[in-house]
Amino acid sequence: MNLKQFFTGRAIRLLILLVILGIVAGFYSFNNYIYQEKQGVNTTFEPYRATFTGVQTCLPHKNTSGPRTLECAIGIQTDTNEYYALDFTLMSQIPPEIQNGEKFTASGVVMPIERLSADHWQKYNAKGIFSVTDSVRVKKNNPVILNKD
Repeated sequence: MNLKQFFTGRAIRLLILLVILGIVAGFYSFNNYIYQEKQGVNTTFEPYRATFTGVQTCLPHKNTSGPRTLECAIGIQTDTNEYYALDFTLMSQIPPEIQNGEKFTASGVVMPIERLSADHWQKYNAKGIFSVTDSVRVKKNNPVILNKD
């Protein structure tokens, strides 16, 4: 039996099929490995420094059914439409007065909501607490219309 007889049409098709199956299996194995690495087994939610630009607003409640109160937990709605509770107690100077609906930029530390042990903040649709430490710039004469959802 010579080499030409061995590589018949059927054998070539079988070899091509095996190579394709091997490539597909390798792709899915590698894709699963990358997915597992990105997800992380022990995902931690560590505090991090951030600078946000957004509008001061009342934090929206997660549960909007039932009666509404006049309660207003002060927060920031960022330009990316995320909400954070605002805390100015870490500032070394007196914070500027910011009115609801005013746009401002500030730098500070974000404590993710997953790290908080108190249930108080869990009722709000907030990603965490933004403790402003410095660099507060209020953008005056820039009226912002809040979207009432």
